[in-house]
Amino acid sequence: MSIIRLNASNCQNCYKCIRECPLKAIEFKDSKTKIIDTECVLCGNCMETCPKGAKYFRRNTDKVKELLASEKPVYVSLAPSYVGWYQQSFSQISQSLKQLGFAGVEETAIGAACVSKEYAKLMQNGQMKNIIATACSSIVMLIERHFPSLIKMLAPVSSPMMAHARLMRETYGDIKVVFIGPCLSKMYEAEDPLSGGLVNEVLTFQDIDEWLQEEHIPICKRDEHTVGVLEPISRIYPKQEGIIKTIPPKDFYEYTPISVDGIDRCIEFFTAMQKEEISGLFIEANICAGSCIGGPIMRMHQKSILQSTAKLKADKLPIDDMPAKSAQVEFSHPRVFTNRKAMKDMPTEAQIKEILAKIGKTTVEQELNCGSCGYPTCRQKAIAVFQKKADVTMCLPFLRERAENMSSLVIENSPNGIISFDEMMLVTDLNPKAEELFGVTRAEIIGEIIPALYGLAAFEEAKIKQVPIVCISNGYTEEIKVEITVIYVQKNNMFIAFAKDISEQEKNKEELAKLRFSTVDVAQNVIEKQMRVAQEIASLLGETTAETKVALTNLKRSIKDISEA
Repeated sequence: MSIIRLNASNCQNCYKCIRECPLKAIEFKDSKTKIIDTECVLCGNCMETCPKGAKYFRRNTDKVKELLASEKPVYVSLAPSYVGWYQQSFSQISQSLKQLGFAGVEETAIGAACVSKEYAKLMQNGQMKNIIATACSSIVMLIERHFPSLIKMLAPVSSPMMAHARLMRETYGDIKVVFIGPCLSKMYEAEDPLSGGLVNEVLTFQDIDEWLQEEHIPICKRDEHTVGVLEPISRIYPKQEGIIKTIPPKDFYEYTPISVDGIDRCIEFFTAMQKEEISGLFIEANICAGSCIGGPIMRMHQKSILQSTAKLKADKLPIDDMPAKSAQVEFSHPRVFTNRKAMKDMPTEAQIKEILAKIGKTTVEQELNCGSCGYPTCRQKAIAVFQKKADVTMCLPFLRERAENMSSLVIENSPNGIISFDEMMLVTDLNPKAEELFGVTRAEIIGEIIPALYGLAAFEEAKIKQVPIVCISNGYTEEIKVEITVIYVQKNNMFIAFAKDISEQEKNKEELAKLRFSTVDVAQNVIEKQMRVAQEIASLLGETTAETKVALTNLKRSIKDISEA
């Protein structure tokens, strides 16, 4: 199960974690980053440098609570770097941890004392060409996964964490062991079968703080049964050259002690060791700059290395008058290692060139090596693409150029005119359609005013109202009618005008208007004709009516005359 994980909703695909990972143990796939567990050494750089907090580490508190709920007693091995995290004494921390349910609390320095003795025996034996200390589990991961040729130089000795766990198990019987410290790689070491499997779970100082707050347990009371160590000097293990200082000078024999810390310096040092013939070195190597007091949890919470170093002392403490029982026994602490280097196919030169060509890099001059993708060179990025660790589109200059080209393509081929103006309405840019509509050329109009748009009220109105303003204007001739949408961009104090040729629509409007007037004229003529016909009909009806009346009158008279006769 991954120890460093991704909160995908926070990831902004900035590639900063890839840039900051010296081993490039992060892949970018499906638009998100993912730790490559088989290559990562858990240095914590990606978590520390992520600007959005998209990386987080696994929390084991619930598993520890399950251990405490079991019938077997659970003991704590507390890393000596606790002095850089807590202001309280070991006795106060011990009391608070026991309130959480732990049966016993001891310092990992007890195991460190045994480990230093094991190193001294190796140097006395003198069989190893060089000896690399194995106290730092991230260093072991680094060599096993990236420098397997140096595995034979790893001291076959357990780390102080594992050594202390064995001492406690041998002393207290059937118990469970939880390690508490500032390190992430200790989680991996606890799960690695080759390391011994003596530590059940690993917590960080941060985990403990949150747990104590959850249970409302303050770190204030002292543990009346606090136990100490036999060799106080072993408490300085977490500082730079701490291991070397716990070994008497005479016990180095023919070996020269060298200290190297920080992942970049360690990589550089081990790379040189692979290439150069050198022997007789005892190497105290630490992934974190400043050693364990500069561990990832310490860095993430901005704990001062200077103050922590000053607080790490070899002085005997009052609690050392009652040393832990586990500090009074001795055992050997063997450790074995194996080659865990991931085998990766390498592309041919032709395949590298093919990948580079996909992002427009066909010549050496086009390889910017800007590092924006997270890889120091374009070629290394191409190799990562071949190995499916990276996406070809991670190249920011390529994406920017493609976006600019696409924007230019759209603007150049737009059926509408597009013009940008400064605050004085002077043209700063325009596309070919705008040149056509207003009868200008780009060369002559940049920095000038387009005559057809001079004094157009839409510009001032758009600036005042802060909304797009639409108006109708002429193009470079009166026959060209243009619908203009003016937008004021306040942020840049500039105007953008979109000009649409509506000449055809306006022409159609005129023809439609003429047709309507013509139709009205025809209708008017028809009506007038109808009125004339009606009048003629009315006149004819009047004449016939009068004649009828005369005829009826005469008929009536004749009937009357006949009746009287």
